[in-house]
Amino acid sequence: MVSLQAIWRHPDDLYPMVKLKLAARRAEKQIPAEPHWAFCYSMLHKVSRSFALVIQQLDTDLRDAV
Repeated sequence: MVSLQAIWRHPDDLYPMVKLKLAARRAEKQIPAEPHWAFCYSMLHKVSRSFALVIQQLDTDLRDAV
């Protein structure tokens, strides 16, 4: 979690940070409901959160292929 002190020191980072957080929530809502896709995306999150976010922002066909 980001501390208020860090935001105070770097206020220009607040907008991109909020934008990234909203994109992550939007990407999580797009995970298919099938059990095998739920398993794949849960494993993806365990590998790397930053990589998972980038993958989830891809188009559906490309995202599932990766």
